[in-house]
Amino acid sequence: MRIFYHPAERLSEIENRCDVLGVVAYGATEPVRAWCGQAPYLGVALSPHGPPVCEVITGGMVKPGARHDVRYAHDGEWLFAAIAVDASGMIETAAIGAYERLLRVAGEEGYGCLIRAWQYFPAIHGVEEGLERYRQFNRGRHQALGGHLARGGIRPAATCIGTHAGHLTVYMLARRAPGVAIENPRQVAAYRYPETYGPRPPDFVRAMKVASDGQQWLWISGTAAIVGHESRAAGDIEAQMREAFANLDLVVASADLGEDRRVVATKIYMRGAGPLPALPGPWARAPVLVLTGDICRSELLIEIEAVVTAGV
Repeated sequence: MRIFYHPAERLSEIENRCDVLGVVAYGATEPVRAWCGQAPYLGVALSPHGPPVCEVITGGMVKPGARHDVRYAHDGEWLFAAIAVDASGMIETAAIGAYERLLRVAGEEGYGCLIRAWQYFPAIHGVEEGLERYRQFNRGRHQALGGHLARGGIRPAATCIGTHAGHLTVYMLARRAPGVAIENPRQVAAYRYPETYGPRPPDFVRAMKVASDGQQWLWISGTAAIVGHESRAAGDIEAQMREAFANLDLVVASADLGEDRRVVATKIYMRGAGPLPALPGPWARAPVLVLTGDICRSELLIEIEAVVTAGV
């Protein structure tokens, strides 16, 4: 497997590749140009800091497919699946429908072990029937994941960010074999948050560790300036960056990847398009994609996710 960021204007370079599991274009709700490849291709209304860019995930020789409104591709080990549904109504209902269909396709194809999920939708802090849309989304996701968890499934690592337009877009990576959930001892597990944060907690783990093809992969969830379950340094982006990277460093240490670990991709979500504070140490040497979006808590200004590997 490989994950990399590719200029949107050069998409033709990867359209004929047979190893592409999925392509995510940032900056538009629809593809920025006609996509002629067979892999799932979706647009997300998050503006990059710089030229339009696509996130590309590759694997082995892939087999694409589409059903239940889900576009997907798999290579015998990994499944990439994506869906976009109308987000103008109740986001809880949209979340249930999106997750149920994604889980259905993953199960039918034999990839029942969730590893990583991404969720993007507009008006994340809007209110529906007296409840913030992000908390509505968590309630819907919780309901849809109920059967998966009851069968012994593990919550995936995840990111949830607000967009300026578009659909509820959910895409995920799943495998035939499970990963190992990693939590951060500096934080309360998200799925154990108190009811202060809504009637249902957010169903994700801080990171998921996977052994694949001689390597250890660590898929780290969106990480912010949260200690315990409380936000820190409201309004101070540099202090929030320090807290977020302290959390990231501790998650990596908790995964016990070894000394040869390296950061292969970092994605940073910022509330606003201001300058990005300097990244520390090894995080600064990895490819970085910076996007403008709404963080799930209104007092947070920044959220960071990453992929770290170790091994051959």
